[in-house]
Amino acid sequence: MNRKLLVIIVLFAIVGIVAYESGGWKFDWRLFLSSFRGLHIGWLIASIVVTLGTYVSRAIRWQVLLDPLKKIHLHTLMTATLVGFSAIYILGRAGELLRPVWLTRKERVPLSASVAAILVERFLDSLMLVIFFAGALLVVELPAAAHAAALLEQMKRAAWLLVIGSIGVMIGMFVFRSNIDHIVDFIPFRRVGRLLHNFAQGLSFLRGPRSFGIVLFHSLVLWILIALQFWFMMLGMNFEFTFAESSLVMVGVAIGSILQIPGVGGGFQAALIFCLGTLFAVPAEKSAAASLIAWVLSVAPTIGIAALYMLATGLSFKDILADSKHEMSILRSSSR
Repeated sequence: MNRKLLVIIVLFAIVGIVAYESGGWKFDWRLFLSSFRGLHIGWLIASIVVTLGTYVSRAIRWQVLLDPLKKIHLHTLMTATLVGFSAIYILGRAGELLRPVWLTRKERVPLSASVAAILVERFLDSLMLVIFFAGALLVVELPAAAHAAALLEQMKRAAWLLVIGSIGVMIGMFVFRSNIDHIVDFIPFRRVGRLLHNFAQGLSFLRGPRSFGIVLFHSLVLWILIALQFWFMMLGMNFEFTFAESSLVMVGVAIGSILQIPGVGGGFQAALIFCLGTLFAVPAEKSAAASLIAWVLSVAPTIGIAALYMLATGLSFKDILADSKHEMSILRSSSR
């Protein structure tokens, strides 16, 4: 972590504490610092191991999505996944584009097809989040507090929106891919038509129910691993949560992670603090400590392994960003 990033994190922590105390509460520094002691290292190591397993699972799912388009070695996709997620942690959500750009640069897969596969991943992830949320609600008993009930109602509404949106988008993708030739016939611009064709190629896994079912299976395996990683992390921080209780918090954190401040996170930590305090009445000081530990455990292994790979290959983020700009300029020029 460089000095500038450390200063930013400290400033955010100070602002958060000042805001907390200005609301009439007092921040108990003793409780906050004590939360960093007595951690169960074994559970935390298990969490890190499973975290790395989630990236393998993501790479395998990506391989399945792209298989009808091109056979790509798992090592290439694993590297792109680690570097891509490191970019998201460092650059914020703008780093999402790095994975498809990397693949286009290395494997000459059309960028629009790579982007289509990434979009499908995100819709499948949203669907899995809703499934885990619904499953957790069936077995978790929460405190009968008004604020907890209000939060659950908000999460339920968000879940329904995710379900409706995901189903609508998937149906739209099925229709789009099945009728791509007819759609292109109505487009007067040949380059735009070619881009749409390439995008449809990235949806080739939708050619039948079997291939779609395989992708759904890989998505389920991936999110079981993510839920296990989160559960192990909670146990390592002395939260005696069940798998279902941990999964409920994980859903809230995943939604909060949509809002990413480059290099800092923000949404991840805020959502974890909010869910722990609202759903399980965890003191704000302990929740704040947990959010910092969880962020480091989720981010550090990913960035560390990606950094080692980049050092071994002589690659830098400056090179990757230059490649990204080059590919995006090609895409813009081809669409004119």
